[in-house]
Amino acid sequence: MKKSLVALAALAATSAFAQSSVTMYGIADVSYMSKTHTAGNGTQLSKLTGVSEGANAGNRIGFRGTEDLGGGQKVGFLIEQGINITSGALFSTRAAAGGQQYEGVQGASGNMPAAAYSTNTNRQSYINYSAGFGEIRAGFQYTNLYQLSTLSGYMVGSEQPGSDVAHTFDNATFGGSRSTGLTYIAPQMGAFKLTYQHSGPANAGGRESAEFNVAATNTANGRTVDKAKRDSILVDYNGGPLTASLAYTKFKAQATAGANQQTCTMSAGVPTCAITPTQVFSIFNAATYTSSVAAADYDSTLTQLGARYDLGTVRLSGTYNDGKKTNNLAATGQVKYKSNQIGVEGVFGATRPFFTTGSAKLDTDGANTNDFKQTQFGVRYDLSKRSVAYIMSGNVKDSNATTVASGTTIGKREFTAVGLMHSF
Repeated sequence: MKKSLVALAALAATSAFAQSSVTMYGIADVSYMSKTHTAGNGTQLSKLTGVSEGANAGNRIGFRGTEDLGGGQKVGFLIEQGINITSGALFSTRAAAGGQQYEGVQGASGNMPAAAYSTNTNRQSYINYSAGFGEIRAGFQYTNLYQLSTLSGYMVGSEQPGSDVAHTFDNATFGGSRSTGLTYIAPQMGAFKLTYQHSGPANAGGRESAEFNVAATNTANGRTVDKAKRDSILVDYNGGPLTASLAYTKFKAQATAGANQQTCTMSAGVPTCAITPTQVFSIFNAATYTSSVAAADYDSTLTQLGARYDLGTVRLSGTYNDGKKTNNLAATGQVKYKSNQIGVEGVFGATRPFFTTGSAKLDTDGANTNDFKQTQFGVRYDLSKRSVAYIMSGNVKDSNATTVASGTTIGKREFTAVGLMHSF
């Protein structure tokens, strides 16, 4: 009897294990790259050359799993971390493709794009449940904005200068490329698929609404109210050679002004706390400083359209974005965003040449404040299904970039890279 019970328990455990699966995956991409940033007045701000994070895709390692509950029901998870394989930090930083990928440069010089190196290494992490009604995901996820602009195949280039402005132009205004929230994916309806998202802003820890007694809670930014909410819908169409997507995002942010006091440790003029180079020069070796956080109250909407047509040896693609931000704190500061890109990719056996071009404009109260033009081209060569060698080059220019006294307003970014990517 005991042997039978043991055998039955072992069989049940084996059966349950057989219904579950966990997969590890990732991307390793390294290139030899040269990047240059030039100010609006023509002054060269930086030029970096050497072995760098790759230009084709962001390095990452991830785990995904699923358990079959029976009756068409499944529970799963996904955890994906960005990594920096050309840095000694590896798991504690993530290089953003659009920025200068060189350790320490961003914080010390102040002339790099804001996300050149990031400590926000979480790319995705969520749990999901699926059944006949569709799938629900809860956690930190790609937004519909990012799905259409970057992941749906409508952008043939990479997130480097020359293909990075027109597809995700100022995405923070519309809540960012990732956020914590809920996603509902409806069952496939013929050639159509619908995705709805409800979430807060990027990196909000799930917060949509927060109100504090600052003296009692000692909140980091000193705000008493900090709210943000996003609703977004994405419709995908896959009809053979034609693939198309339409997305609409509505984002609202409200926050009171605040004061943030930080304790700093200075070493050779470089602080351990998060302050700007201007503040470094002004406080020198002061132990503390107080910075102000501005109030915010705005509504924004973004409409995106993407399409791709596969002719066999040639693939045509493009995206169009139309956004608007209304500042509720002042009569001025109403901003309109428009951007587009078109691309062509050839498929000749293992060789895949590509070219993409686009533009983006930002108008504030009817006056044009930014006017971007971008171009990127290159060749990818498929060594196998998982390994790709590539060479690519691109640039993006802002003809309306203003010249400030410090000469740090970037008017042109350009890069050239030769690299090798392997996915596993």
